[in-house]
Amino acid sequence: MIEAELDTAMAARRLKRDILEIFGHSSELIVMAPGGLRRGSRYVVRVVAGGDQLARQTGLVDGRGRPIRGLPPQVVSGATCDAEAAWRGAFLAHGSLTEPGRSSSLEVTCPGPEAALALVGAARRLSIAAKAREVRGVDRVVVRDGDAIGALLTRLGAHESVLAWEERRMRREVRATANRLANFDDANLRRSARAAVAAGARVGRALEILGEEVPEHLAAAGRLRMEHKQASLEELGALAEPPLTKDAVAGRIRRLLAMADKRAQDLGIPGTEATLSEELADGLVG
Repeated sequence: MIEAELDTAMAARRLKRDILEIFGHSSELIVMAPGGLRRGSRYVVRVVAGGDQLARQTGLVDGRGRPIRGLPPQVVSGATCDAEAAWRGAFLAHGSLTEPGRSSSLEVTCPGPEAALALVGAARRLSIAAKAREVRGVDRVVVRDGDAIGALLTRLGAHESVLAWEERRMRREVRATANRLANFDDANLRRSARAAVAAGARVGRALEILGEEVPEHLAAAGRLRMEHKQASLEELGALAEPPLTKDAVAGRIRRLLAMADKRAQDLGIPGTEATLSEELADGLVG
């Protein structure tokens, strides 16, 4: 007697049909209800009459009736189509596919390490990187790379699954990119705001140090910075009379601060950065 246990009813019905059409043996389909460690139903295809002959036909045993561990030699050394067929059968019988993401994977549980290593070899012939590993006493073959998963599903003829998986993968990547950009923009806005406040505080100290000696065009740029602490350089330029470019505004503020810091050094008094808190000390002119 030969039994094959599968995850889905569709795969079980396909195996039952193929056993009859290809090898000429009748079989029965048994449904095992969930229970114990089984979370879902399992489907067993059982061949009673002619089981010995079917075992030899499919390569489950050698010429002397000894069980073959792993995959049959004709599959291991076969053509690319044999490697694809081996993976197709293994995936239909005991395969799983997780959602695209950081831990996405295509996985097949195997009856032993020999079968797992044989599947890894078959994947290598298909130019797919797969790894065999044992988890809690169960041998598994895992494909983790997203592109490799898509390529393998295509090889197996699971075109609808490929399209659905790639669509979910693309949506996830778009969301991740959007989140990264949003975080990047938020961080830039916070840095710009801190820099603007820091510049305003330094400008106030600069005007205090220079007093009447500050050139009017530099003083005008400084007053704009103090009056509009949260504004960007471009916005300050638009408020100037006449309007200035952001580079012109930044240049005038830099010259104002440099002039005041030099004067403070000559006088031996604190410079423009003396007014900054520790949080604002990292701010840039902006």
